[in-house]
Amino acid sequence: MADVAAAAERLIRAYNAKDFETLEALIAPDLDFAHYNRDFAMNSREALLEVLRGFASTYAPDRHFEAPERVTVAGDIVVREAWYAGTAAIDLPGFGAAGEAFRFKFCSVMRFDDAGLLVEWKDHG
Repeated sequence: MADVAAAAERLIRAYNAKDFETLEALIAPDLDFAHYNRDFAMNSREALLEVLRGFASTYAPDRHFEAPERVTVAGDIVVREAWYAGTAAIDLPGFGAAGEAFRFKFCSVMRFDDAGLLVEWKDHG
């Protein structure tokens, strides 16, 4: 079994760096993703990467996860508690007006397969 805490950290580092090639390599094609209080879900790596690319280029180019306050591992699941911060580049409901900084506490639940690919990602916050 893969070191899932390390896999989660690699994923977040790639996300923060806007390294979409690495993200693609770390995520299973049929990813089960949901961000519950932002009311969106998808079942495809390609769909998620499209959203992430748009967010990184248009909505909040400086968006990033901060260092986790806590990482909990149970089998193939990682629970990562961290702040998510950035600046809205445009008026972004639920985040802020253009030019306004945001900072939200996230709890990310990530499940990995035996090869270390992300197969499920649920965000709360």
